[in-house]
This record gives sequence, structure tokens and C-alpha cells, in this order.
Amino acid sequence: MNDTAKQQVKDALLARAKEQLEASQTNVGSEHDAAQLDQDSPLDTGDESLSDEAGDLTGIFEEVTSRQEDEISQLEALDVSPRSDVGPGAVVEFGGAHYVVGVIADPFEVAGVTYEGISTDSPVYAAIEGKRAGDTFEVAGKEQTLDSVS
Repeated sequence: MNDTAKQQVKDALLARAKEQLEASQTNVGSEHDAAQLDQDSPLDTGDESLSDEAGDLTGIFEEVTSRQEDEISQLEALDVSPRSDVGPGAVVEFGGAHYVVGVIADPFEVAGVTYEGISTDSPVYAAIEGKRAGDTFEVAGKEQTLDSVS
């Protein structure tokens, strides 16, 4: 995989993360607005209960938004320069699947290839860290071979 292709993968990850952040920020605003009670109108228990629930959801969405902002910062800092061994920023292939190392990501597609993320906290990363194309490793009792590392 060349430098341009790796950058396209990173850009796709960043764009996706930013879209998710924007959606979360919209949810925070909506729940915040829903939590506000009209002080000029008579209030009943149901109104107060809905307001409390919306306020709780606002807190949850704010936590999600904060986590997504951290993920975007990590993605922006991810060095996707060429690599010959597995470490953060590497793109690896094994078992017919493609992975970006150093990020948490659900499957996404770039140029017809589906990628997923491998966190540096994962057992898979522990098994492949520092390895090169052609090296074997074991995960969940199954031996795999790294087909490519870039």
C-alpha cells in the first residue's frame, strides 16, 4: 500500500469520526433544549420527569461527544507513514481482512476495500506488535500469518 492510499484511509477515518461527532453534538443540543422547562407555563409531574430524563441524556451525549473529540485528536496525530513492522499507523492484512492499527473503528470502506481498526489495547495488537509481513501469530487459539504491513 503506497503513501497516498494510506493517507486516503486515514482521511476516511477522520471524515467518519467528524460526522459521528457532529451527529452527537446535534443530539446534545436537542436533548439540552428538551430539558428546558417553560417557566411561564404550568408544570406537571410528567413535564418535570421528561425534563429530568432529557437532562440525563444530555450528560450521556456530552460524554460521548468528549470521547469522540479525543478519538479525532488521536486520529489526527496518527502517523501513517510507511512501516515495515506493526505499530500504530500501520495498515495490516491477515485472514483476508484489512486493519488500521492504533484506532478503534467499525468497518469502513475506501477504494473498494473494507478496513477495521485495531486498538493498541486489544489482544490482537499484543499478538502482532512489531511483526512483519510473513510473520505468524496466534489469536484465540488460531494461527494467522501477516500478509502485508504498510
